[in-house]
Amino acid sequence: MPYATHPGGGVLWPGASDLAEDEELLPPPSHPWERPLLVVCVVVTFVLATLLAHTAWSVTGSQPWTIITLCAVPAWCLLGRGLRHARHRAESVKISPTQFPEVHRMVMTLSENMGLDRPPDAYVTPGGDPLRTDASGHGLRRYLVLSGGLFDTDGHLRDPEVAAFLMAHQIGHIAAGHTGYWRRVATSGAELVPGLGAALCRAQEYTADNHAHTHLPGASHAVRVLASGAHTYTRVNMGEMADRARTDRGCSLLLYHLFTRRPSNIRRMAALRDRSRHGRVFL
Repeated sequence: MPYATHPGGGVLWPGASDLAEDEELLPPPSHPWERPLLVVCVVVTFVLATLLAHTAWSVTGSQPWTIITLCAVPAWCLLGRGLRHARHRAESVKISPTQFPEVHRMVMTLSENMGLDRPPDAYVTPGGDPLRTDASGHGLRRYLVLSGGLFDTDGHLRDPEVAAFLMAHQIGHIAAGHTGYWRRVATSGAELVPGLGAALCRAQEYTADNHAHTHLPGASHAVRVLASGAHTYTRVNMGEMADRARTDRGCSLLLYHLFTRRPSNIRRMAALRDRSRHGRVFL
């Protein structure tokens, strides 16, 4: 199995793509539904903003109040992102060369390999749920949040390969522009349309998986940890779960797939196992 290395030498994690020095990775593809859904979400937001401005003008007849009303949503998004970032800065452990140095090296190397001009900050937050791994931003800063469940009681990673894939997925969100402030504002109206904002989120998750798989193709089995947790994922048969994406049917299951903001584990595993097909966003 190939191993990733960092400039200072030494193995970082198994499962990385094995390229010769003169080879380059092709840019990871976006999910084919991401751009169409993004356009629809932006159009919906624009239409709703126009209706909001018309309503504000009709009620108040005041240009200043109409402008204030339109600025309320961007201001609320900015405040929410700022407070969320501030919470992690105040409460979480910031990864650095002296705190979780092996994770710091992973973040630095993955960020460079994935084309980021500036590596994101990274924080460790308490909790055993790997789903708490996340990526976001505020202003010009981008950052990762890693679940404490990825670490043993001695502070070392339980499984570096799993942690690397989850980090690559989140850095993929940053590389694809999913964490941008104006993108969030421009698609905020879609959250008012049942299923539309969730569909865009699912497509973005598949795109982030494409980034992670491109750089760590041997570590895609790491998504098993999202299905059963950090203690029992090694007992999960990824092939069996992926096959259920084809065999499991039902109206309630279909509704769940249409309204969840993340691809279900069975569909996500199916997309990672069969790279000839894109992950299913709708049916």
